[in-house]
Amino acid sequence: MPLKPSFSPPIRSAVLIRILEHWDRLRGTREMPDWSDFDPLDVPYALGFLSVIEVHRDPLRFYFRLDGTKQVELFGIDCTWRYLDEAMPPDHAAMAGQSYREVVACRAPRHHSRKIGFHERIIDYEVLILPFSREGAGVDILMTGIVPDYA
Repeated sequence: MPLKPSFSPPIRSAVLIRILEHWDRLRGTREMPDWSDFDPLDVPYALGFLSVIEVHRDPLRFYFRLDGTKQVELFGIDCTWRYLDEAMPPDHAAMAGQSYREVVACRAPRHHSRKIGFHERIIDYEVLILPFSREGAGVDILMTGIVPDYA
C-alpha cells in the first residue's frame, strides 16, 4: 500500500493536483520516487509549469537543470543551467531556498500559495515542490510545479 503524504495541501490548480497524484503513484510504497521513474512524456499537461532542480551538497545549493517555460514567463527569468542564488534576486532566492531546504530535510512534498512583489509587480501563484532520489540515497532532485493564480 502506498505511503500517504504527510500533509494535505489545499491545492487549487488542477495541474498541480495531477502532478502530485502522478508523483504519489511513482513512489508506490517508497518514501519518494527514484528520478529514473519519471518520464516527462507521462505528464504533457504539466511540462511548461515544471522545473527540475539538482540538489548539490557541500555546500547545499540548488542548480536548475530545466526551468519550465510557464515559470520563465511568470517571473521573467530563465534559471536553466544556473544556481538559484545566482539567478534570482536575493529576497526571492532566500524564500525559495528555504522551501527547497525544507523538502530536502523532511524528504516529502511541500505546497505554498504565494503573493509576492517581484520586479515591481505582484505575482500570485501556487508552488508544489516534489522530492526525487537516485537509488534511494536521499533527495537528489527537486521538481517544482509553479502555476499562476489565473491559470
